[in-house]
Amino acid sequence: MKNVWEVWPTALTKAECDAITKRALSYPQQDATVGFADQRRANSGHRTSQIRWLDANREKDIVSRIMTFVSSSNRTNFGADIVAPFDLQFTQYNATNAGHYDWHQDVWLESPRPFDRKLSVVVQLSEPDEYNGGEFEFFGLQNPGATFANRGSMLIFPSFLQHRVLPVVNGRRQSLVTWVEGPKWR
Repeated sequence: MKNVWEVWPTALTKAECDAITKRALSYPQQDATVGFADQRRANSGHRTSQIRWLDANREKDIVSRIMTFVSSSNRTNFGADIVAPFDLQFTQYNATNAGHYDWHQDVWLESPRPFDRKLSVVVQLSEPDEYNGGEFEFFGLQNPGATFANRGSMLIFPSFLQHRVLPVVNGRRQSLVTWVEGPKWR
């Protein structure tokens, strides 16, 4: 692995971000949970945000656009055995409830499924002046900081890295998250 994570600071245009947000808002909203499958549960001490699940089959143009960057990053940095994203999650962290997501990983290694999350992707959909707080951090690694602050920036990293989103203290932070999957880790 050449780099531990990669940021594309101008991956998507403002128009693309607007289109993704508009389409995401047409899906039903729910409170975010932690855990997988039948172990999912609400835990406001660990995660407070609202999410909308987009249909990856219906939103093929979004998946295709993201995969342009993921394929390039994977080829030069990660070398993971990947196929494509299965889920697309629009996430809103609001200051009204100190929206955050404490330390976690995106992998489910005990999954009975024949595939694993290999690479995580976060697309910044908010302008940096629309909120305070809400910084994305890695545990024990250099953080992306300002390189990942601009609207349309994309962060790609191995799904097993621990990371968090600090509480939003003013405004609202919106992002699109997806996990590029592939055959089980070996």
